[in-house]
Amino acid sequence: MRKTTSFLSSPRFVKFCVISAISIWISTIVFGLLIAQLDRAGPEYDPSGFNFLINYISDLGSLRFTPLPIILDFGMMATGLLMVPVSNSIRKLLVADGTKISRKILGNITFAVLLIGMIGFFLTGVLSEDTGEMFDQIIGFPFDEYPWHDIVADFAFIFFMLSGILVASQFVLFKDILEKDIGLKRPRVARILLIINTWIFTPIFFGFFYSVPYLWYDTPFWTYLPMWQWAPLWEWLLMFSIVGSLFSVSLMLIKPLNREILKEMEKS
Repeated sequence: MRKTTSFLSSPRFVKFCVISAISIWISTIVFGLLIAQLDRAGPEYDPSGFNFLINYISDLGSLRFTPLPIILDFGMMATGLLMVPVSNSIRKLLVADGTKISRKILGNITFAVLLIGMIGFFLTGVLSEDTGEMFDQIIGFPFDEYPWHDIVADFAFIFFMLSGILVASQFVLFKDILEKDIGLKRPRVARILLIINTWIFTPIFFGFFYSVPYLWYDTPFWTYLPMWQWAPLWEWLLMFSIVGSLFSVSLMLIKPLNREILKEMEKS
């Protein structure tokens, strides 16, 4: 058990997880969108092809909108699993050795929030648009008019947004993280970009996505609603904003991870 835990938290494995998670998720979106263009026009005004302006992200996980929904499903599950060791490494970075108890508590809370987001992300792949509907029919809605797929997706969005705000806040409060522990050349620029994204853009996209009408394809909403009320557009912007901050912080880990790997090589 100790050997397994040590391996999962080793710098080599965490670095592998960072690179793999980012590569898999980018490939998932790119190939998922390309293959979804082969989708034929379906019932309920479903147009042919896939357009992120009028199609939700979850549509990539449904046979109604793409020939291979398994790409998104497995991409979400694989990325969610790979990001768990990365999340623990982010916790270690935030907590640091010998810091005050308040900072340790804040770092552990951030890890818990991030972990819940990862679980929601993983379950969104398990309970995709298609499999989620099967759960709704077999088990029933957990809440009135609230499908299983929407619940896990909302958990992922909410907790990812909160974790991004928490991480960016600690980068501002504890300047030694970027300057000393990571060793960034331009830490001020990194802070500003993270703050703009996590404190401003992500909440704005989140607010618009959950406040505009939830649209479906019973009517061609893109013909009568202004673009700022297209829910799918805001969902895609929210996803890119969250992923941008999460992957940026993950990439920052590469530098300290490389230093740890070098130390291990020198010892051996």
